Amino acid sequence: MIMDQKEQILHYHRVDGLSLREIARRTGVNRNTVTRYVREYEAMAQSDPEEGVDLCLASKPRYLRRKAGSTGITFKDIRSKWERNDLLSGGAQYPKRSFHNHVAAMRELFGIEIACHKNTNSYYIANSRDLKDSSGFKGWLLDALSLNSQLEESSQLKDRILLEENPSGREFLPTILEAMRDNKMLTFSYKPYWVEDDYVSNLYHVEPYALKVFKRRWYLLGKYGDGPLKVYALDRILDIDIEFESFTLPADFNVAEFFGSCFGIIVGDEEPQLIRLKVDAFQSKYLRSLPLHLSQKEAERTEEYSVFTYFVRPTFDFVQELLALGESAEVLAPKTLRKEISKIGKTVWKRNG
Repeated sequence: MIMDQKEQILHYHRVDGLSLREIARRTGVNRNTVTRYVREYEAMAQSDPEEGVDLCLASKPRYLRRKAGSTGITFKDIRSKWERNDLLSGGAQYPKRSFHNHVAAMRELFGIEIACHKNTNSYYIANSRDLKDSSGFKGWLLDALSLNSQLEESSQLKDRILLEENPSGREFLPTILEAMRDNKMLTFSYKPYWVEDDYVSNLYHVEPYALKVFKRRWYLLGKYGDGPLKVYALDRILDIDIEFESFTLPADFNVAEFFGSCFGIIVGDEEPQLIRLKVDAFQSKYLRSLPLHLSQKEAERTEEYSVFTYFVRPTFDFVQELLALGESAEVLAPKTLRKEISKIGKTVWKRNG
């Protein structure tokens, strides 16, 4: 335990009057540890009421002292930061009522609990530990909002920050999200890349199940008629409307499970297979820091190479990803995938040799 946590425990006990159970829940510290530090404080406070806290904290001198800003931020400072950001404030003041509305919105939308130290009137995130463990959509959204806020505050650096542009299709997101939220059918015209230029787009009446981002493109997973679920790329939609007709999303539908054995957005007819990939030591570092797939496991590691395993469908997009690894990777199994990679390699060699 670092000193920040110990001081926080004593603060919750002395100032806020919280129970040991609640202190353990908020700090994420074992309840027995919380009990020990509170009992230690009470014993020292009884022997020296004025210096009890300092004596208790000093009993573990190897711990770090409180970091600046760890006790929260006052509304005065919040208002000052708000008003200095022209993109947020527009030059207007920040009323306390607006602040409390924003606190309620953050709780509802992101599960962020903002609490207030009564003795200092400073605000802090009470469940910061939970937020660090956020994953999935909430984690992605919090990261995106945090990055957007930092970029806005650093607008003077815009000529020194280079971001990748996403292709068209983003303009359809509000309509799709509204339909998903209200369980309404969507009607859109769609033109795949493989059709001729004079192709007359068909109208699709689709139940919007889910959205997915893959390689900087947005995709819609939906049900068209009585057929199976299909994936539609937003940058190939020409126009889109929400219908009055509603649909019922199956209670057991889980988008993570649907794409669980897929590398990207291609589902295909292939069954998931155990794939063994031998990668040189240098490229292995990149795969450890950014796995190709959630099923990735490092089965073998030597000074020269590592062997990674995957349980995925060997679809076209996965094959393309393996080819992108170039000479640094070798498919060990299954043999069918190894032969396919070899065949593509020979074709590339003939065309460029």
